[in-house]
Parts: sequence; C-alpha cells; structure tokens
Amino acid sequence: ALLVDPRILVLDDATSAVDAATEAAIFDAFRARRRQTTLILAHRRSTLTLADRVAVLDGGRIIDSGTVDELEARCPLFRALFSSPPELPAELDDVDSDAFGRDRSEPTTEQLWPQAPKSEADSTAATTQGAGGPMAGALSGIAVTPSLRAAVDALPPAREDPGIAPESLRESNPQFSLRQILRPVRWVLLAVVVCLALDSAAAIAFPSLVRYAIDHGVVTADSSTLWIATAFGALLVAADWVVVAVMTVLTARAGERVLFGLRVRSYAHLQRLGLDYYERELSGRIMTRMTTDVDALSSFIQTGMSTAIVSVLTVGGISIALLATDVTLGLVALAVIPPLVVATVIFRKISSVAYSQSRERISLVNADFQENIAGLRAAQAYRREEGAARRFAERSESYRRSRMRSQRAISIYFPFISFLSDLALAAVVFVGAHQIANGSTSPGVLIAFVLYLGLLFGPIQQLSQVFDGYQQANVGLQRIGDLLRTRSSIETADSEDLIAISGRLDGAVHLDGVGFRYSGADVDALSDFDLQIPPGTTVALVGRTGAGKSTVVKLLARFYDPTSGSVDVDGTDIRNFHLSQYRRRLGVVPQEAHLFTGTVADNIAYGRPSASHAEIEEAARSVGALNSIADMRGGMNHPVGERGQGLSAGQRQLIALARAELVDPDLLLLDEATATLDPATERLVLEASRSVTRKRTSVVVAHRLATAARADLVVVVDRGRIVEYGPHDVLRYAGGHYSGLWDASQAREGNNLTSRTVIEGNPVA
Repeated sequence: ALLVDPRILVLDDATSAVDAATEAAIFDAFRARRRQTTLILAHRRSTLTLADRVAVLDGGRIIDSGTVDELEARCPLFRALFSSPPELPAELDDVDSDAFGRDRSEPTTEQLWPQAPKSEADSTAATTQGAGGPMAGALSGIAVTPSLRAAVDALPPAREDPGIAPESLRESNPQFSLRQILRPVRWVLLAVVVCLALDSAAAIAFPSLVRYAIDHGVVTADSSTLWIATAFGALLVAADWVVVAVMTVLTARAGERVLFGLRVRSYAHLQRLGLDYYERELSGRIMTRMTTDVDALSSFIQTGMSTAIVSVLTVGGISIALLATDVTLGLVALAVIPPLVVATVIFRKISSVAYSQSRERISLVNADFQENIAGLRAAQAYRREEGAARRFAERSESYRRSRMRSQRAISIYFPFISFLSDLALAAVVFVGAHQIANGSTSPGVLIAFVLYLGLLFGPIQQLSQVFDGYQQANVGLQRIGDLLRTRSSIETADSEDLIAISGRLDGAVHLDGVGFRYSGADVDALSDFDLQIPPGTTVALVGRTGAGKSTVVKLLARFYDPTSGSVDVDGTDIRNFHLSQYRRRLGVVPQEAHLFTGTVADNIAYGRPSASHAEIEEAARSVGALNSIADMRGGMNHPVGERGQGLSAGQRQLIALARAELVDPDLLLLDEATATLDPATERLVLEASRSVTRKRTSVVVAHRLATAARADLVVVVDRGRIVEYGPHDVLRYAGGHYSGLWDASQAREGNNLTSRTVIEGNPVA
C-alpha cells in the first residue's frame, strides 16, 4: 500500500492480525509519512493514536465526530466501544445498545426464525442453493425464473442407481488404473461389446445383401428376389436400430457411472491430502483435474470407446469380406493400410505432446482466472485491472498456441486419411471396371466393393477422430492417476492399529519435543516445543507475529504432522487415532472463518447437519450471537453468499464461533477468532465464552493481550520455542517477554491517549 505512495490511504482494520509490538512499529512508520490523507476503520483503541479526528458510526450514520478527547468526554457510544475495563460503562443507558446486545432482551424463536412469504422463500431458495458443479460459486446468485422452475419440476424423478457404493470410492487406493475404474461397469461394458459386435455384423452384411440383390435380382430381372432382399434389408436395419439404441443407453450408463466414481474418488482423496498440497498446487490446476480431465475420460468412455470398438470390428470384418469377395480387388483396396499406419503413429507422437502441454496450460489459465476473481478488490484498489487482463491474455494465448500445434497435426492427418480413401476408391473402380469388361467379375461385386470401401474408410476416419478424444482422455487419465497416487503428508497408521474414539476425550494435551518445518522453508517453524495442558484448561498462545503460534493450532487439529516429536491427547499420539473421529471431537475457529453458500442456520449447523432449531439457538446464545443474528433480515434464514458475502467480518466470526460450539468439542482451538470484532462485541463474546471454555480444553492464539489475560495459562512463543509459561498475573510482573508485550499493549490500548503524538498534515479520519 505504501509502495505506490498514495494520496489517499484506506486501512480496514489492517493491524488486527499482528501483535502489539509489531503494530507499534507499523504505526511509527505511518507517523513518519505525512503525505497522504488516511481513512482508518478501527476496532482497536490503539489504532486511534493515528487519528486527528474520529467519526463514530451507528446504524449506517455518523452520530458524532471529533478528537479522541472530545469523544471521550461527550460520546457514550465511543466510551462503550473503546473503554478499557471489561465491563461496559453504566452511561450506556441512553445509547442504542443494539450493537452490543447487552441491554437488549433476548430475541424470541419467532424473531430468529421468521416465516418469509412463499414467493420470497422460493426466491431465496433459488438464489442461495446454487449449482453443484465447478461453476457453483459463479452460479450461486443466479435467480431461477418461474418458467425454468416449472420445467425442472416437470422432469421425471431420477431413478438411476450408480451401482457403486460411495463408501468404497472414499477408501484410499494408490494402485489407480483404468482397469480399476472400469471394474464396477465390466458387465455393462460386456453388454456393450455384444451390441457392438451385432452392429458391426449388420454393417458388414448389408453390402453382401446388395450384391445378392444386384446379381440375382437386377441382372436376372427377378422381382421376387428383389423383394426378398429388400425385406431382409429392412429387418436388418430395424434390428440394427434396436441394437444401437440399447448400446447408446448402456454406454451412457457406463460413462456416467465412471464419471461418478472418478469424481467421488478424487474428491475423497483431495480431502485426505494435507494442507501442504494445497499450498503448493494452484487451485485452477486442481479444478482442471476435477472437471476437464474427468469429463474428457468420461466422454471417451461414453462415445469414443464404443465408436472405436465398432470401427475396429468393422474394419476387421470388412477386410475379411473384401478378400473373400475378390482377392485382387481386396488387395488393391487394402494397399493403402501401411501408409495409414505410419501416419497414425507419427500423429500420435505429435498430438500426445501437444495435448499434455495444452492441458497444463489450461490449468494455468483456470488458476489465473480464479486468482484474479478472488483478488478483484486488490486489483481494483491498486489499478491493476489492465495488468491482470494482460497476464490472463498472455496465458490464454499460450494455451491457444499449444492447441493450434495439435490442430495443425490434425489438419494434415485427417485430410491424408480422406486422400487415401479416395485413392483406394479410384483404384478399385479402375481395376473393377476392367474386370467387368473382361468378364472376370460381376457388377454386383464391384458395387459391393464400393459400399465396402465406404464402410472401411468411414470407420477409419472415425478412428482417427476418436484418436483425438483418446489422446485427451489418456492425458486426463494420467493426470487423475497422478492425483490419486499423491501421498498425503498426514500419515495414517494401518487401519487395524488405529484407536477408535467411542466417547469423549478428557482433553489432556502434550506436545512432546515437537519440531516442524513447512515445505520449502529454510528454518523450523517450531523447534523442541514442549507443552503440557491439563484437561479443561484454557491456554493462550502469545508472541510476535510469525513466532509459530498458529502452527501449534494446525498441529493440534492435525492439519499437519510434526517433523519430529509427537502431539499426544489423553496419552495417545493423535496419529494413532482415526482421523475423522479425532477431528469430530475438535472445534476450530480460524482468524478468517469460511462460510458456505446457504443460510445462517446452515452454516452454524455445518458440523452437525441434524441439529435442531433449539440446538442451533443455544449454540448462538453461548457465543453471544443471538442479537446479531436477529438483526439480520430473515434471522437464522438470512441467506449467506459465497465465502460469507453479505455479512460483516464480525458477523462471520460470530457464526463461526457458534458453529464450533454446536459440535460440543472436547478440544477448542481459537486462532485469533475475535480479532475482527470490535472491542465491545469481543468483550461480550469472551464473557459468553467463559462458560464454554470452562468445561473443555481450549487453546487460544491471542494478539490482543486482554484476551490472553482471561486464560488460565499463558504461553509466550518466540521463534518457534516456548520462552515463558504461567498465569497472566505472574507473567505480567515477571519483567520478561510477556511483561514487555503487556506494557506495549497497555500503552496503546489504555486510557492515556491524551499523551499521544498527533499526526501532522492532512486530517486522518
């Protein structure tokens, strides 16, 4: 932000995620710069030290403005928001307390779960449920028109059963192969092969029927023979139509089952992979594997594979029929096969490389697109739209060039096939005409040969076109296989050695000599980290930004496994627990919680979808979120957009806290979970959470030391090691690291703001 030397600088609670000492250094740097007008959105009292003037907002209106001293003297809401004591001041009686929920009566169930009019409810459901595919995020806000809804409702119910148990697909199996994914549909494929053989037989029999009709009906003027041949031809066409119809249904069923299996298997494997995989892999590349690669393989199975089998059977059968009908003409027609084989081998080598390159480059295009959409606000703020568009165009052009290389090969190969087809036809007609002239063959044989050649080179051209789809499917299969063979960094013991968690955990935590280094890092994030947490204890991890506090939470949640040492819960290394059962006993709230498209109630009940309305309400009550939810239009039914769009940061965090409370965890992990809340709301949440944390082991990462002061024990972390450990009251006066952090925090958060240095230059609001 400072590098561009802006004339207007907007800081949206920019220092909430850093410790007090780092924040002080940042503020000192801002004081040294007096060239821009700065607008600050402040949640911390310390941030106000930067301001020349402060504006107090409530209900979307400015209710007062002035200096800090002036507002301290005359604005009860300001004093309520930024008062140092944990309790709100008494003079809030004349202030609208909706923002705090302190003096308000608790909302009723009817207020929390209002009944929307039917039309409005339908509209909400249409715009919040969204799509389920790769564009679900982009389509989640599209309204469903009445005509579209009526058309969807008119569709017959889906009765197709994939015939594959989803549980078997979720099991880890690194021995991925095409045979493995086709095994569940092997009987369907066998039926398809039978249909293909019948279809090929019908195609091969038809020219022989035509030859019989010409030689024994047309030449001899025998109308009865013509009628018989016509009847047999009609029966042959009708039977082939039935066979093709059945084959189409069967191939579609097999393809959809394979598509279902691949997607479920790939998604289950992605869920097993550690966070390090997502830190090194572009999201667009992952999406390409889940969409483009899977679709390419499914499309080939549905259409390409059946076409290829029909073509191979037809070419083989027709080659035999050509030689059996007339050896000389047969050899003339088949003389073009050797150059065709050579051309196909060359085309395969060229196109396979081009397809691999194009698939990799479309992954980069997708990744760049997703990154630009996610970072659109930053691009607009720093006027980088043109640069982002130029980079996207460059990557798209790179993809276009790679596709054009394959298209150039196609433009040579396919016309060459047509040239060989025409050449063979001309040669057969030339030789056959001479044979008819000298009486060595009949007109029916020549007509049959012409028909056979059409059937011969038609499948060959189809094979060449199917080969294009095969190459794409083969690349997709390799890329999906690479994904499914990727080992998770979260190592799991053999299933028979895993310890089942049938009841609750006591919550005794021991990090025993833990060391950890992130992939690609040069130094350890944690080193010889040894910490014991008794059951039911609330522990606050404090320290400078980057000290390793969040890493401890990630190890406890088993998002990563330690490089050395062990993380034990109730005396057992958590690597020996069933991972899903262990995480079911956790409640995790990160600093920026992710909310899903749906409603507020859906997000609170995300960890327990079967929770009742009463249980959802109680979870929200436990974290002090009821009044905030009641203020939303629709209450618990308020629609939540993708990643929590439409909600403030504080509202998102309250919902995330309620979500963690609802699962009733034995181990609660809060990673700066209240950093985005204003001080008054944070006090209410902390007060409401006292009873919540008292009954379970809680680990809290805290930059606001007022939060740490409420913990039973405080652990000071510096450069991946524990440098201090003990109760707040002891460490506060010990003269060590914590004492220094506390003094810095109080100097900035305390009431003595009259001694601050006022920024000179343009007013800061």
